[in-house]
Amino acid sequence: MPVIDVVDLSKAFGTKVVLAKVNLQVEEGESLVVLGGSGSGKTVLLRTIMGLLTPDSGQVSIEGKIIAELNREELSNIRKSIGMCFQMAALFDSMTVFENVAFALRRHTKMTEAEVAARVDECLSMVGMKDTDKLKPAELSGGMKRRVGFARAIALKPKILLFDEPTTGLDPVMTDVIGRIILDLKQELGVTSITITHDLKSAFMIADRIALLFQGECLACETPEVFKVNPNPVIQQFLRGDAEGPFLQDPPAPKRKAKEASA
Repeated sequence: MPVIDVVDLSKAFGTKVVLAKVNLQVEEGESLVVLGGSGSGKTVLLRTIMGLLTPDSGQVSIEGKIIAELNREELSNIRKSIGMCFQMAALFDSMTVFENVAFALRRHTKMTEAEVAARVDECLSMVGMKDTDKLKPAELSGGMKRRVGFARAIALKPKILLFDEPTTGLDPVMTDVIGRIILDLKQELGVTSITITHDLKSAFMIADRIALLFQGECLACETPEVFKVNPNPVIQQFLRGDAEGPFLQDPPAPKRKAKEASA
């Protein structure tokens, strides 16, 4: 049984179809990277996996439990097993680094303050941020904020990590650092992960498989080696970064009902 099972997932906002019968399965300990252009539904996919959005059709299951069918308590328990790493870290500005990482530990566990402190120190060390616990987010660079966000996400020892554009706005060196940390976390913690990214170097570094969303559909979900040579013109254009090709074409207009067409 896959840890994450996305089956015929569809989601629209008004007339805008964002996901159209997307199928993705992520096995235990696997790292899946999801690529796609802006507005292709990548973040919507993550929000649906988290239960923050309800599918129009299809379903998402976590360890065999269908997310849309869970009550509030069951959904809360599932979310505790998922560490979410937001695009811009989403740290609490008024809190120190220590307080940000300790937040979930204090809220969801009965750990003593000494145990919380030890766990915070452990998490910060894993992401290369040891001895930054007294700093405020305003004192951190963009890359440092992302790493503190990672530390907060792993504090509760989740089984699943979701990364939403973890390298956006970072320079090439820090992008590489973040990619290596994601890979290290996978190896050290054995987590199952989904990473949304535009950065191809990071994608090929951390992925066991790579998927590409285009016009609401999942065009492929393959190992990096197979994905690189996939002959699909959309995939090849995305890999080359060319302006010319089918990737930038507008999606087809929705079909009108027969009565409307004859009006």
